[in-house]
Amino acid sequence: MRTALWALGVGPLLLTLRAASIGGPDNLRLTNSSQCDGLVLVQHEGVCGHVCSQEWTLAEASVVCRQLCCGQAVGAPKYVPLPRERVQPSLHNVFCKGNEPSLWERSLGAWTQSQCPHEWMLVTLCSSGTFREIRLVKGRSPCSGLPEIRNVNGVSRLCGLHREEATVFCQELGCGPVLQASHPDVGVGGKYMTCGGTESTPRNCRLNNNPQDAEVICSGHTEARLVGGEHPCAGRLEVRHGLTWGTVCDDDLDQAMARVVCRELQCGSALSTPRGAHFGRGSGLVWTEAFHCMGNESLLFYCPRKPGHQCGHSQDSGLRCSGEKFRLVNGSSSCEGRVELQVQGTWAPLCATHWDLADATVLCHQLNCGSAVATHRGGHFGHGDAPIWPDRFHCVGTEPYLWNCPVSTLGAPACAPGNSATVVCSGLRVALRLREGQSRCDGRVEVSLDGMWGRVLDDAWDLRGAGVVCGQLGCGEAERAYAAPAPGRGAGRVGLSRVRCLGTETRLTQCNVSVSVLVPAGSSRDAGVVCSGSRQVRLVAGPDRCAGRVEVLYGDAWGSVCDDSWDLQDAHVVCQQLGCGHAISALGAEHFGAGAGPIWMDELGCGGHESALWQCPSSGWGQHDCAHKEDAGVVCSGLCSCPTWQPLPGELGLLTASSPAGSVDLRLQGPGQPCAGRLEVFYNGTWGGVCRTLSPASLSVLCEQLGCGPHGLLQVGAGTQKFSGALWLSSIQCRDRLDMSLWQCPSAPWDQHSCSSQEEAWVVCAEKSGETPQDPGETLNCSATQTCPEEGVVRVRGGEDRCSGRVELWHDGSWGTVCDDSWDLADTEVVCRQLGCGVAISALVGAAFGPGSGPVWLDEVGCRGSEASLWDCPAEPWGRADCGHKEDAGVRCSQPGPSPGLLLAPEPCLMFKTVSTVLGTLLGFLLLGLLILLRIIQAKQRGLGGSEAPTGEPTYDVIGELPLAGLYEEIVEPGEEPQGEETGVWSEGAVSLTDGQSGLEEGYDEAAFPLEQMTP
Repeated sequence: MRTALWALGVGPLLLTLRAASIGGPDNLRLTNSSQCDGLVLVQHEGVCGHVCSQEWTLAEASVVCRQLCCGQAVGAPKYVPLPRERVQPSLHNVFCKGNEPSLWERSLGAWTQSQCPHEWMLVTLCSSGTFREIRLVKGRSPCSGLPEIRNVNGVSRLCGLHREEATVFCQELGCGPVLQASHPDVGVGGKYMTCGGTESTPRNCRLNNNPQDAEVICSGHTEARLVGGEHPCAGRLEVRHGLTWGTVCDDDLDQAMARVVCRELQCGSALSTPRGAHFGRGSGLVWTEAFHCMGNESLLFYCPRKPGHQCGHSQDSGLRCSGEKFRLVNGSSSCEGRVELQVQGTWAPLCATHWDLADATVLCHQLNCGSAVATHRGGHFGHGDAPIWPDRFHCVGTEPYLWNCPVSTLGAPACAPGNSATVVCSGLRVALRLREGQSRCDGRVEVSLDGMWGRVLDDAWDLRGAGVVCGQLGCGEAERAYAAPAPGRGAGRVGLSRVRCLGTETRLTQCNVSVSVLVPAGSSRDAGVVCSGSRQVRLVAGPDRCAGRVEVLYGDAWGSVCDDSWDLQDAHVVCQQLGCGHAISALGAEHFGAGAGPIWMDELGCGGHESALWQCPSSGWGQHDCAHKEDAGVVCSGLCSCPTWQPLPGELGLLTASSPAGSVDLRLQGPGQPCAGRLEVFYNGTWGGVCRTLSPASLSVLCEQLGCGPHGLLQVGAGTQKFSGALWLSSIQCRDRLDMSLWQCPSAPWDQHSCSSQEEAWVVCAEKSGETPQDPGETLNCSATQTCPEEGVVRVRGGEDRCSGRVELWHDGSWGTVCDDSWDLADTEVVCRQLGCGVAISALVGAAFGPGSGPVWLDEVGCRGSEASLWDCPAEPWGRADCGHKEDAGVRCSQPGPSPGLLLAPEPCLMFKTVSTVLGTLLGFLLLGLLILLRIIQAKQRGLGGSEAPTGEPTYDVIGELPLAGLYEEIVEPGEEPQGEETGVWSEGAVSLTDGQSGLEEGYDEAAFPLEQMTP
């Protein structure tokens, strides 16, 4: 039986046809395992059939429930059955008031088995039935998420809800109007549920087929995020009301609210609330509604609201949480054990496949556990019950948090059972660390004594002391001891000074030392060390960290590798060392440009199995006969990525993202929309597709990474264009609030045959995000329910008055512009009417009033001119413009014009044109006057010889060819008023000087050439 019916708890509707004795002339029953919900069937003259009716409301359902002793009616949906489920109707056109004791008390219409004209059958849900509740799940508040119905049989997801259905859901939940439905009307199939939008509950809507899964967001939705911090659990506090993000004044963030936000973000406890835009200024809205939290709420959504402060972005609040996303478990202390990562409230271990001391060093520092001492084999501290996350961190060792290290997760093979990462940290009692170096094994020495970090001064510092430090940190042998610049910022705490070691000690504190608490800044230098473990390899000047020129860190200097004898086996060692897969190509002759500094290695002869490049045979450090024009390069197959992206410029309909940390690119390829198309990744030197098995969270991460907004949909049906080649990935499952790019998301392993071509992913990103930045200088102070502009409000900016300028619209929480494609006077007529600015004078294009900012909301506007607002005009869907701000549309309306005291000086070209026109007109009239006078004189001369002319011959026939009255009427009509002024200020409906007629010609005074002066 269909899922739609199970969702309401009435799944086995047609499996049971037990008769229920109702009493009365005919039988009534609900077909279901529960007799209090199901299809309404009636029996008449021994024939059982369903009820056919256009209308079916709670009034009719109430009568049915009362008659069946099933309590009150809680729903009256219509159900569209599959062909095999159809039952012939027995009763047509039922109508009840709702207070009848039984269905038979009403005139029931026609008892007939004629064909029902409606596609649905009628369902009744009673309070004694199986239905329990509707809800939104897996969202970030009770007013956002995936729509779901719960009943005694379990839960069922309702998918494919359009705005009408989502409206009913939001109203039922008390969450206000719907802001985002499961599916914008792009590329979707039939809907699971069909509502008109006016129903009081989803239980009264029609149930259909074709589920599609996506999120609903109601206006009552509230969530928090932290932006611009050093890790995901620190940053500027931003709150989302509905679809709109805004900042919070620092006076409105107290400790109770801070605790709730950290708890909501699963970021541990609140540590501090930095003020004064400590994490940078936000843009757009600043909320004037404050949260009055008790501190024990699980979500900000549950905190009461109260009026807050008004401020600018210079007072944006910040929050730093403890960031407890990682922990060490099953060890003898909190600073050793199995490494676990928290995702959506659940802890699970990390894979040990690529876990090393550099990664462990970063984690120990992050957990305030000193330095890393060891990483035992996988599973040393037990296995745990949760599945192992495949994330592979590639830290240098100097990063402050694991978040800052490159990560390779996408396409990583599943971790072997029990192979969980481990670490033993030193703890803070007698810990060492190296700061401000290029690896975990070089830099300025610091020591922790009783939990307090302090400097180690360079008095008597030598290679023996450096050797003890290198040994204590597991960094090999000491290669150099040096005096490092002391940290700035005034006096610094000193842990040790006058350190004298024999070189045999296992810890620096076992050496002969003295302790001094403070020294003035600059009065002494610190101990520095370079250990052999500081050696590193990197690839630079390429498209990402897995392709580029090979460079090696030796001592404290980076140098290149000569291409003599350079081959794929050498390149393979580099790729393996970097966690970048295998080598695709070994390049020479400065393919990635010439390096600088020393050339450290030459004549390498790797076997391909070495764990580091310096383990291969070579000519020795710094021994070579090369120049930088022979620098070696590598291209590796794998990826190791960070959440950064850069679109490919200049390609319409092809949007890409590439990571500087891995040899993978990402793009949507297809004609038309720039944020829609076939999803492709570049891996192992080849572009290939991706399978449709992407979670909703993965689609959101993908679209955000491509700069296409936070929401994505899988298109129903692949494009008509056929693609060949690999289909690289399947089962991409991004983790909410953790993965910031697709590269960080778990998936099935890389496989060029991951699925069939019929299962490839075509994606549409919904670009309406509600969080597009406003004009940089604009601060909007709004509460969640008041003060903000109404949806669809129009304004103009950049003009000389309130009735001219760039057209901007308020939509989805932000101001945006209108594209000038098809922009004409009919469109501007609507804008002028909406602004109360009279009639339209001109429709301006090409960002005539300067380019705007934020989204381009409308394109291809096609108003007739009679609409009340731009909202009513035909146009492309909101946010679906193919324009930039250089094409922003503008308008100039007739009123109000500038006051006489504020008249603008005419432009030089306009002045020149006006003067030229006036002078030319006067000269033309003078020539006409002379010509007429000349003709009159000629006529008189001809008249002197009239005795020779034949009788009746016209004497003034030439004058008849030039009628003076008609000529004069073209100059000015008698009594006509001037139509305009030279200043360019016109009355309504007047024609400007640029319309092809001169205002001086229209206002010409006939006194300049009186007719009587032109005749003898």
